[in-house]
Amino acid sequence: MIVSRINRGSEYPTPGQGRLIQLVSARHSLQTKLTASFIILILLISGLTFFYTYGATKAALKESTQDELIQVAGIMATQINGDNVILLQPGEENTTRFIGIRDHLAAMRANSNEITNAYIMKDSGNGIIFVVDDIYGTDSNAARIGESYTTGENSTIAEAMKNPVASKDFYTDKWGTFMSGYAPVRNSAGETVAVLGVDMTADKVMAKQDFIGYTIYLIMGLSALIAGLIIFYFSRTMIRDIRKLNDTAEKISMGDMSAMVNVQRNDEIGELANSFSRMVASLKIMMSDDDNKP
Repeated sequence: MIVSRINRGSEYPTPGQGRLIQLVSARHSLQTKLTASFIILILLISGLTFFYTYGATKAALKESTQDELIQVAGIMATQINGDNVILLQPGEENTTRFIGIRDHLAAMRANSNEITNAYIMKDSGNGIIFVVDDIYGTDSNAARIGESYTTGENSTIAEAMKNPVASKDFYTDKWGTFMSGYAPVRNSAGETVAVLGVDMTADKVMAKQDFIGYTIYLIMGLSALIAGLIIFYFSRTMIRDIRKLNDTAEKISMGDMSAMVNVQRNDEIGELANSFSRMVASLKIMMSDDDNKP
């Protein structure tokens, strides 16, 4: 409709109308359609791949985090003297025994940038209670000896009395949202007397997930961009040669039999160009024969 109004308005379009005609032609060109179609296809495939890969990566990261927590808790638990732990009673937070265990926990926890808390708990027979909290004395929210712990983790902590385990998922208590690892603390007779726990905040785990997500997103985006540029380049060369054939056909239709097809390709367009050249040669011969007839 736009082109029609321009042509009706004047025989020769103004510079502004000429640019508008070029824009309309570019929008409907085969090159634009091919490039847009392939880019949409690439984005669709990349998007589906991203969501699948990101989901699988999150699951793998969660599993690796759980393994890391179990390993750290297991190693730290072997460094704790269970005979001293079982002797601690409520109100003994200022004793040499408590302070020694607390400082040892804090020192081991400080060796890992991922672990934010370390503590020891036990089953009192009436539920899970704290024995040693490594932040006691430095944080007003620290748990005291004998303080009850009631959360969805209680069953996991009870399971850790037998074997090292980790949280099934994130959980929230009054100290924050964490994923934790637990391991049994044993006395000199090899009996489990308590459980050592280590925490990793949800923020740290989510930061890892976000980093992986951004990395995958960046790789997918760059891949789509590079693929789009490659498609644009090849479609441009293809459309260029098609336009050459079209221009040659236009010249021949106007009576210019000297027009030559200058397309060198080893694909279907090249075959079309060769056929077109043979057709032009045949036309020249036929016209020459007609001219030579009496």
